[in-house]
Parts: sequence; C-alpha cells; structure tokens
Amino acid sequence: MPSALPWIRALGATLLTLALTPAYAASTNTNYPTRPIKMVVAAPTGGLPDVIARIVAQHMTTSLGQAVVVENKPSAGGIIATESVAKAAPDGYTVLLLDLSPLTINPTLYKKLPYDAATGFAPVRMLGIAPLFLVTNPNVPAKTFQELVAMVKAAPGKHTYGTIGVGSLHHIAFKEMKAATGMDILHVPFREQPSGPVVAGQVDMILAGLPSIEGFVRGNRLNMIAVSTSRRAPQAPSLPTLSESGVPGYDVSADIGVIAPKGTPPDVIRTLSNALADALRQPDTLARFNELGIQAADMPADAYAAHIRQEMQRFAKSVTAAGLAGSN
Repeated sequence: MPSALPWIRALGATLLTLALTPAYAASTNTNYPTRPIKMVVAAPTGGLPDVIARIVAQHMTTSLGQAVVVENKPSAGGIIATESVAKAAPDGYTVLLLDLSPLTINPTLYKKLPYDAATGFAPVRMLGIAPLFLVTNPNVPAKTFQELVAMVKAAPGKHTYGTIGVGSLHHIAFKEMKAATGMDILHVPFREQPSGPVVAGQVDMILAGLPSIEGFVRGNRLNMIAVSTSRRAPQAPSLPTLSESGVPGYDVSADIGVIAPKGTPPDVIRTLSNALADALRQPDTLARFNELGIQAADMPADAYAAHIRQEMQRFAKSVTAAGLAGSN
C-alpha cells in the first residue's frame, strides 16, 4: 500500500506496461464545467470517504465555479455506486470517490460484477491513504502484538475479530495477518464498522480507521496495538507498525481517490485533477486530513492508474490465498 510508496513506488508503477489506460474520447466542450458535477461516494453519510468527499467538493466548487454535489450510494462492496458511475455519461459531470476495494478486491471476490474494474474507468487523482489501527477490548490481556499472537495461539479458535463484512479490506487485512502469524481466530462479520461491538466485548479486536475509534481510545475503552501501514501514523507516533511487530512487509491501508467513467475526455480529466490538487493544497484540507488520520497522497491520473493496476494484482493474490476467490 502507498504509505511506503509515496513517490518511489508510484514512479516505479508508472513503468508498468499493464497500467490502466482508459480510452479517452475527444472533448467537444472547451467551457467545462457549465453545470453542477455529481460526486458519487461508495459509502454512507458520515463515513470516511463521505467526509473526504465533502472536504474536497467544497474547494472544487470554488475553483471550478460550479457546484460539486456529493451523493452517497452505500452498498456491500461499493458495487451500486461503482456501477452507477461506470454507466454514467463520460462527460465529466459524474465522478466516483472511493477507496480502492471495488476495483482491487471485488474482481476476484465476486463471480460476476456489473462493471469492468480494469477497463471501465478513467482515474482522475489519488487523494490520500487511511491507515487501519488494530485495537482490542480492554479486557483482552495482551498489550502488544507479540502478546496478542501468543494469546491467540494458546487458545486456537477461541478469540474473535470483527469486520464490516466478508471480503472487505478489513477482512482481507486480517487474513493476511493470520497467514503470516499462524493465528487461529474466528471472523465475525457485521454490517457496519464494529467499533461498538468490540467496545462491548462481542469481539476481541478489529482493524479500523481513526475516526471510528479515536473517542473510545481516549476514553480507555479500546487499546491500540499496532497500525497497518509500513510507516507509523503521525497521530500515534509511539504506536508500532505491524511490520515492526512481527509481520515483516505488512502494509495495508484504504486508498482514497477519484475516478470517472471510461471515455471521459482527457482535458476534462485534467480540469478535475487540477481542481482536486488545488483542494489538497489548502491548509484546512490538510488540517482536517490530519484530524481524520489520513495521510495526503497526491497522485496524478497516470501514476494513480498504474497504482490501481498494481493493487489489483496484489489483492487478486491475497483474495485467492485467503480462499475467497469467487465466494460472493
């Protein structure tokens, strides 16, 4: 994932011959935009992607001179939102803000999708990465990851972890962790982020973004064990990474960016990309990202396209290794 990548990995990815290279149509509208733009979000209102969308949409509205309106289309796996944008007119007036799961995990997880993840979209710009934090209920005696692994191994099948569903990024992240450590731990899927259930002791641990756990951590109702990215999180600099804690090379995060339908004209993509870049430069955006635990990862369309392709290959292997290929 890109916490270690910012530019070394991104530049290397641009050399891949298998980068996403959507076919663009010639633009006939030199005055774009002339009407409001719809930014579809594959997440519910108040979710991390939704918050990011509203931050950047406000600045884009100013820089583009047209309203950028956020429309939430939550669903399992982000399929409804992704499909709606794939089938939208490629004119720059409908875009999708998402983490990469619908493009990187879903193609292997699902037997059939109503969109083509590899060729159905034109990447616009990557905006940031959201680390996942491994947290436990305070009644779990382990205080470090090494202690957690030892605890789980001492009682195979007894301990539990929660996720937002089978095949979610959180689920795949735990599968990778289990494969690397040999932990035998039971998966308990929930329909929503299971911060509440782990606080209540329904499950022992979860991986979650900072906004959903920060208040519980401050109130000593959750213990932070490690962070999923290869670099420590600025918001918790003393918290070790999982890679440092015994899972070498472990690096998982939610990559947030914007894509458009295949065939969107290149000059329209540039206009949208420039507006997003301008939003990322604003001090209030950076301050809000920091509060949310998001690391800004400004990446233009070509590098973002190559990164998507690289992540598709990575997660195809992970989903298959987890025994989940074609399970949905």
